[in-house]
Amino acid sequence: MTGPTTAWSRSGEAVEAALHAYFWRLAVLLGILLLASSITIDLRKKMWIDELYTLHMARQASLTGIVQATLEGCDGVPPLYAMIVHGILPWIRNEALAVRLPSTLGFCAMVFCLLAFCWRRWPAAYALLPALLASNAALGYSTDGRSYGLVLGCTAAALLCWQGATENRRRMVTVPLLAFCLMAAIALHYFAIFIVAPLFLAELVRARETRKLDFPVLIALATGPLVLALHYPLIAAGRTLQAHYWAPAQLSVLLWVYEWNGMMMFLLPALVLIALWNMPDLLLADRPPASRLPLTIPEWVAAVAFLLMPVAAFVLSKYTAGVFVDRYVLWMVVGSAIAIGASLCNAGRLNPLVGLGMAVCILAIIGAREVVGLRERPLLRESESAYRELERLPPDSQPVVVANHHVFMELSYYARPDLRERLIYPLSISLDLRYNNVDTGPRIFSALRHRTTLRIVDYDTVLQSNPRFLLAASSKDYLPWHLVRTGYRVTPLGPGSTTLYQVEPPAKPILTSSNPGPP
Repeated sequence: MTGPTTAWSRSGEAVEAALHAYFWRLAVLLGILLLASSITIDLRKKMWIDELYTLHMARQASLTGIVQATLEGCDGVPPLYAMIVHGILPWIRNEALAVRLPSTLGFCAMVFCLLAFCWRRWPAAYALLPALLASNAALGYSTDGRSYGLVLGCTAAALLCWQGATENRRRMVTVPLLAFCLMAAIALHYFAIFIVAPLFLAELVRARETRKLDFPVLIALATGPLVLALHYPLIAAGRTLQAHYWAPAQLSVLLWVYEWNGMMMFLLPALVLIALWNMPDLLLADRPPASRLPLTIPEWVAAVAFLLMPVAAFVLSKYTAGVFVDRYVLWMVVGSAIAIGASLCNAGRLNPLVGLGMAVCILAIIGAREVVGLRERPLLRESESAYRELERLPPDSQPVVVANHHVFMELSYYARPDLRERLIYPLSISLDLRYNNVDTGPRIFSALRHRTTLRIVDYDTVLQSNPRFLLAASSKDYLPWHLVRTGYRVTPLGPGSTTLYQVEPPAKPILTSSNPGPP
């Protein structure tokens, strides 16, 4: 068995030598392919409501206007991302690309920072794994016009700078950059404050090892809470959106975070590893011992803490703001990808062929997902059916009342110009609370109507001004049923119509939203 074993060992050494020699060339090639495919999707994919919020915020006349609009409740997120988009809108004519480009670039930055972080610790084949794992878990956010892709980039850059600072590499650069990346991440999304905790815990462990505190690094970490404190007026203003939020903190959401993070990032590599582990002994005879640690102890602490931080974020949010969405803790994939990659290093005994096999499998999944995204027909997320029916309508002056604020926002951007002028959203916070038990969207619209040209009109005013109108609504919307209960005649516009209705005035006095009648 010496011959086959030696051949396997030599093959692994040859693979590692080739990957090591061409690692960064390969990384640049992968980065270019990811950037090109992401930008192509940026250009093709239709924007959804959150991205359109970003666009309307970025269209404000000045940076001060963006901050003031945030204070008024036009968006529930920090204004920094909209400010960045505001700065690039004059230079990029395609608004969808302008809205998404910062997030796309941040996502690509995450990939390179993870590669650099692991390159210093592991064989080249294994150094690819965390970047690929994180990319696979968060791929959809590489083309999302919100702050999440940029937060991922800032998180990975902060980890890389922290690693450099702990190794005394260019501390005059790495320590200030660490502070900058943390401040930027938190200014992009308030939940990014939890990024500081894993690094602080790792610093405590490092201080115990070295028997001294690293004050420059600790000061850099302390900038995070400072940024959050500076945003307090914005946070306080946003509390009006949280009383009846669309996504209350629920345990099922937290469990989904770990299912999505664990299953998508770990299951396939684990299956591949198990298959390789059960190969004949001749393939694995010359593996290095498993005792070698692929990370320093403080790095292990930081990576594992990242994996556990969503629990802390959930508990704190549950008893404070009361809101929790899985993408709010998306940054966890950066640290957890390193933790999972390091575990795979140990399990694979640093065998280059095992690492390369796992990397190729994950890369194939990412490639397949990108191809699917490139080939998919661009569709509106919420309003495709209504859009198609409206586009078939002949020119008319009859107003079109849109029952759903998601649908209204998409149609207001993508419908043809003569239709956009006819669209009206009937604003009624009380009706949304009554039927849906949430009021986040209507409250944002209440503020947004003063900052945009969107036709957002009080519900009662809509009925008084337009006794006869077209209604765009789906089976999920309450407005058709509410109109029927208040005496209106609501009939499908045609035999094949599923989203458009003709609304006729009632013969008896109208019940308004302030007197809606029995449920």
